[in-house]
Amino acid sequence: MNRTIRFITVSTLPLLFTVGCVNTDSKPVSHTISGEIEHGSLASQQEENAINSAVKLAIHNMEGYQHQLLQQNRAATEVSTTTSEATEMTVLIIEEGVALDEPNTNGKSAEPLLIDEQIELEKNAPAMPDKSDFFFGFNKTEPNDSDKEILLQHASYLLANPDLVMVVSGHADNRGNKQYNQYLSERRAQNIADVLSGAGVPDTQLRVAGVGDNVPMTSARHWGENRRVELRYRDLLMLSRQ
Repeated sequence: MNRTIRFITVSTLPLLFTVGCVNTDSKPVSHTISGEIEHGSLASQQEENAINSAVKLAIHNMEGYQHQLLQQNRAATEVSTTTSEATEMTVLIIEEGVALDEPNTNGKSAEPLLIDEQIELEKNAPAMPDKSDFFFGFNKTEPNDSDKEILLQHASYLLANPDLVMVVSGHADNRGNKQYNQYLSERRAQNIADVLSGAGVPDTQLRVAGVGDNVPMTSARHWGENRRVELRYRDLLMLSRQ
């Protein structure tokens, strides 16, 4: 812009200098005949007026062009500043956030890959079995075949959720000797736990205990319901704090 203004100024100065010379040196020509004097004075005046008008127009145009250039330069500066601020803001957002489009070792975006893996794991994860109470015949301590199939499902669920613990509690009815009932409850609980351990469940995820006939399910008279083993899931962290 400065070069443009300098060019206009240099181009206009000779015109202003010429006008100054005309205003200083141009005088009406003296003639002996009054008509010629009046004619010469009129022509000089018209010429001077024309030159003055041209100079004023040139100055006005130059000022207008300079103003236009200043406006254009100001607008360009504002646009450049706004673009720079927007760029800085974008860079800050990218630096503070997570670059989702950054490729990982497999050439895929990290975030979608994690989501896909989570969906796949949830789709293939085993469900928690509905049955958690197992009943025994009189003086029996071994689970039957159908119970073992369900216990294997519990084992798969435990292996898929290593933050869970299985509490295995054995029970007996109130008939007979209390010490023997305690023994029966412990054997029932341990036999159930052995099925889970045989399926790969680590001991750290099992808590095994027998309580004899001290905790009947409904009533001490319901013997069949009290000869049982209960499976209850607990959070490992919660148990560690107890």
